Amino acid sequence: MTELPDSGKRGFYLLGTTVAVAVTVVFATVGDGVEVPAATGLRRLAVEVGHVAVWALLSVAFLIAAVRGRWDGPAARVAVAAGITYALFLLAVLL
Repeated sequence: MTELPDSGKRGFYLLGTTVAVAVTVVFATVGDGVEVPAATGLRRLAVEVGHVAVWALLSVAFLIAAVRGRWDGPAARVAVAAGITYALFLLAVLL
């Protein structure tokens, strides 16, 4: 497979940023449909803001990649933080 030129990579990452921001806005305004009435304290916080935080972090990761023109350390670290946040969200929902 051929490598995308920098402009193509930036466009791809900007598209990813746009999609992730759109999902963040939907989850922040409309909601994500996840309800755990028994959740209290930190668990409730994780359920309430988990999805929004995950998508906001993914937005930042894609934006970093778009600015730098490549997916490397900084973008990858933010994406890993999004993955950890999602794991915590799932634990809060399922336990």
